[in-house]
Amino acid sequence: MLSLDQASSQALESRASLRADSERISVPDWKHREIAHRLHEWAERFNLQFKLQIPLPAIRIEPIRVSKIGTYREGRNGLGIAHEVTFNSRYLNRSLAEMLQTLLHELLHLWQFLYGRPGRGNYHNMAFRRKAALYGLQIDERGHHIGVLPGLFTQLLLEHRVEISTLHFADEPAFPKMRTKGDSKLKKWTCGCTNVRCAVELIAKCGKCGQQFQETSSAW
Repeated sequence: MLSLDQASSQALESRASLRADSERISVPDWKHREIAHRLHEWAERFNLQFKLQIPLPAIRIEPIRVSKIGTYREGRNGLGIAHEVTFNSRYLNRSLAEMLQTLLHELLHLWQFLYGRPGRGNYHNMAFRRKAALYGLQIDERGHHIGVLPGLFTQLLLEHRVEISTLHFADEPAFPKMRTKGDSKLKKWTCGCTNVRCAVELIAKCGKCGQQFQETSSAW
C-alpha cells in the first residue's frame, strides 16, 4: 500500500509526466497525436470517475507483438518515467470504445500493482478479473475480453457520446454476484453479551448471562 508521501510524490510526478506527454502529442508531424491525446484524456477521466487514485501513465503507441493489443509496464522505462501503457499501432483501426476498453484494462493493471497483489508477469489473477468485472469488463485468465456487461464503463462512455455498439456484450457475468456486507439471509440475535446469526426464529437464553436472545437489525 502507498503511504501518503508516496501518493503525493507520485501525483506530482504524474502531473509532470502529463505535461511532458502533452508537449509530445502536440507535435504536428506525429501521426498518432490525435488518438494519443484522446487516450490521455480518458485515462484521466477513468482515474477520476472510478476513483482509482493512480498516477497517470505515459502512453506509447508503437508496433509490439502481434498477439498483444495493449500492455502495461510497471516501474520505470528507459526515460525514467514510472508506469507505461503501450498500444499496439497495428490495431489503431479499432473503434474508440474498443480502445477505451483496452485502456481501462491496462489502468487496472497499474491499480493492482499499487494497491493489490499482481499475478506473476501481469497474469490476470482472480483479484484482477473481479476488479475489472466491477466496471463491466469480463476477462478470462489469459487476459482475453470475454465481453462487456452494461455497467459503469458503458455508462461513462454513453455520457460522453461514445458509440458502444462495436463492443462485444457478454451473455452473462464471468463471476456470480458476490454477496455484499449486510446481504445475508441470516438474522442477527443478541442477548447483550453475545451475538449470533440464525435463519429462523431463535427462542433461547444465553448460558453465560441468562438473558433471552432478541432479534436486532444493527450491523456487525
